[in-house]
Formats: sequence, C-alpha cells, structure tokens
Amino acid sequence: MRVICDTHIWYYLGDGTINPDSVDKDSKLIATYNNIDELSRTFNLLDDIEYVRNAIRAIFKYASEVIYEPPLIYLKKLSDPNFSYDIKSNHGSILEFTQLIANGHDLEESKKEDYKKHCQARHDGLQKASDFWNAEAEKIRERIKDKKKHRKEDSIPLNRELISLMVASMTKGTGLSDDFDWSKIELFESTLKVFFNDLELSPMKIQPNDWFDLLQLIYVQPGSKIWIREKRWKSLIIRAGMEDYLYEK
Repeated sequence: MRVICDTHIWYYLGDGTINPDSVDKDSKLIATYNNIDELSRTFNLLDDIEYVRNAIRAIFKYASEVIYEPPLIYLKKLSDPNFSYDIKSNHGSILEFTQLIANGHDLEESKKEDYKKHCQARHDGLQKASDFWNAEAEKIRERIKDKKKHRKEDSIPLNRELISLMVASMTKGTGLSDDFDWSKIELFESTLKVFFNDLELSPMKIQPNDWFDLLQLIYVQPGSKIWIREKRWKSLIIRAGMEDYLYEK
C-alpha cells in the first residue's frame, strides 16, 4: 500500500517522534515534491538546521518512492501520461540543495540573510494568494441568503472547471482532458468541496499554506492513503466522507 506522507511525518520520523518500526511492513512511504519544496524553503533551516536535516535524511532512508512533480503537474500527467516535464531543469536546484543539507552542509553565514529573504518571498506569495481567495469568498458570502440550500448545491462542475484552469495555468497549456477519470482524485475533489463550503459559509479564512496542503491530496489515488496528523485536515477529510484514505498510526 502506498502512503503519501505529509512533511510533518518526515520531521517526526527524523526526530524519533514516530518510530519507523511502527510502520506496517506492507506500507510503502511516499515522499513528494511538496515535502522537498517545504524542506528547502523553511525558516527552520535558520533556527534549527538539524531538525530539517534529519527530516530530509528520513526521506532518503524510509521513502520507497519520491514523486518529483508538483501536484498540478502530477495531475496533468494523470490526465495525459504523454505529457513531458523536465524535473531536473525545473527543480534541480532544490534537489541539490536538500542533498547538501542531508550530507551535513550548513548554510553559509554570508548567505543566511539572502536565504531568509527567499523564505519570506515564498510566504508572501502564499499570503497574497490567500488574501485574494479570502476577498472572493467574502463577496460570495455576502450574496448567500440560505446557507443550508447553498451547502446542498452541486459545486462539482464549477470546481472541476477551476481545477482544470489551474492545471492549464501551471502547464502554460491545456487543462485536463474531457474524458479525465475524476475518481482518480476523489480525495482531493471531495475535500476541496468541503473546504470551499466552509470558506463561503463561515468566518474561516484561508491561511498561507492551505493551498499547499490541499494540493498535496492530489497525489493520493484510490488504493493509497495519506499520512497526516493535523487535526484540521483530518477533520475536513472525514467530513468529506473520505476517512478511508487516512493512514492511522
């Protein structure tokens, strides 16, 4: 069984919070681009580099497979197996960087300020996107007259159009094929619907890392599971009726 791991799981395996011997022998732990990207652009590298180093080493030691494509690229390849994407040219720098950290290299003192700005730029970009979505949600919230009726509305067609547009934007090409089998991402799609309902019907605000966490669910296909410990995301997945996708340890 393939088990897609949240970045925190690699941290916990690295620092001993999770005993790797507790993992079922038939469970294949899968690391993703999201994990590597987070570990390469985290303020933890400035504050506690060993914590990050051990998480990266945990990936090298315990991951049976690494998915190097970003989630929307991975989704495009699910739709079109012939879609070409050069991982080395697009992400070679962060792969080399995390390899160096795992091998014991530290950040050069003279470059720490630049690295801090690099991390801040990532955070600011995510914050800007969150502000946009929160503003749009507020407009929708103001138009809703009957919350119960709104929650029952079928938002799947609109959500699918949005997902396909996001893929098109990421690939600078077309979105998902007309005959795409949406059951391949039922965990992501179902959880996204609940997430949007909460956003539109409650005071909830999108946080900077929310899209990053949501898109991670794209990596999880039927027959696989997601290993995550954050109560908020586990609750959303359960409310979406997708609790069978949760890997519990």
